[in-house]
Amino acid sequence: MAEAKVIQTKDVKSFICDGAYSSRMLLDDTVAGWKSIHINEGTLKGGGNTFPGGIHEAAEIYYVVRGEAELDLDGKKTDISPGSLVAIPPGCSHYIKNKSETEDFVLLTVWEDTKYNDVYEKRLKAWGKSFKTVDED
Repeated sequence: MAEAKVIQTKDVKSFICDGAYSSRMLLDDTVAGWKSIHINEGTLKGGGNTFPGGIHEAAEIYYVVRGEAELDLDGKKTDISPGSLVAIPPGCSHYIKNKSETEDFVLLTVWEDTKYNDVYEKRLKAWGKSFKTVDED
């Protein structure tokens, strides 16, 4: 039988993607120990954006934890804030612009599989694994 897990976000090491965006893989198959959904916490620094964004072959879900941002979905802009849930279908172009110049924007991103997460492969290449705690190197 699979073991239940409790992951404390504060204990997970951030992967710095660029000067504006960092990513913490909170849950994947390896962390869970079974085939699981994949959950990432992303932080976009004040004044940052993810332009030009991405287009994925599978659905992606955002849940906003902190801050306010402008979200562009296939050219249509909308404001998102804590409690916003965004369902992004396959093939939809999307990017985020943090509305604050000083405060971080934080969201959870959910995928059904790591093969749809661009940063996952970058973590593996840089770290040799997808998940690290803040106590590791």
